[in-house]
Amino acid sequence: MSRFKNESAIPLSLETLWFTHSPPTFPYPALRQLGTILNANYAWESTPSLTPGIGTEHIFIGAVAWAEDSASPTHPPGPSGIITKIRVRWFSTSPSSATAEVKNIFPTTTTTHSARQEVTDTDLQLASDWYAPNILAYVKSHVGLTIGDGECWTLAYKALQHAGQKALREGREPPMLSTGRVHGCLIFEWTACAEYPITYSSGILGHVPTGIRAGDILELNDGRFRTRYTALAGLGLVGTQHEENVRFSAHTAVIVAVKMEDSTLGVVEQNGRARCVVAENEYNLSNMVSGVVRIYRPIGVSLVMGSNLHDVSLVGVCDEW
Repeated sequence: MSRFKNESAIPLSLETLWFTHSPPTFPYPALRQLGTILNANYAWESTPSLTPGIGTEHIFIGAVAWAEDSASPTHPPGPSGIITKIRVRWFSTSPSSATAEVKNIFPTTTTTHSARQEVTDTDLQLASDWYAPNILAYVKSHVGLTIGDGECWTLAYKALQHAGQKALREGREPPMLSTGRVHGCLIFEWTACAEYPITYSSGILGHVPTGIRAGDILELNDGRFRTRYTALAGLGLVGTQHEENVRFSAHTAVIVAVKMEDSTLGVVEQNGRARCVVAENEYNLSNMVSGVVRIYRPIGVSLVMGSNLHDVSLVGVCDEW
């Protein structure tokens, strides 16, 4: 995590005016690219200026909790204990003249994390009950719109962020945010091939004790889908075989319906068939002939590998500089 020691190296992207959006685009893309963010929070205040003609003074304070470096697609990384705070000041009449400062908060003592906590079936079922309704409400309410930068990952991230805000209001811990291509606890993983299609009858989809549920998050890596269908040509109604190929290098979608009998997952996705727009779609896993499919169950931050809730909580951090 040495790249965070130099506060002046953290990009602020003030020229994009991310802090003026409603809600603010935080964490903004350049900040997300620095590393894996386990949690984020922000607060702001607005004060009418006593000086005529310069409008209202706004102050934004945001904070992110960084994860340890990890390339594992299976388990979410543990917390680093490092928090970066960003404060932006601007006047409503001249947001392009905004100023900002950065402050890193490092752990005061060396913390030894325990081994990865085992996530039980009960934990997974409870997590689904807690977070899925708000995740689903968010993605369904944004169909036809563009969220953030229009990327597929952003929709899942924002849905988890929304579910976290709802959870805190209800007195529960929030779910971990998407960290890279990990969106919680991995409950299903399979490398597809044409010889062994992913079907329920084959038993492949039967290895998920808690079942795949609406509100889980689908991640496709180098996924290729091949669909064969018969088209009628000409007045003679002669059937001809056609093949449709769809390939994703990396794609994220939120599962909204599960049709286990025909291996089909209904999803809401962004930047899928509709470029940079949130839309409904479905994927028949039995038509997946190559690539890796992973399904994640959003889980509470206390179940993140080797962490406790206080390690990634940002409650009160943005209340003052």
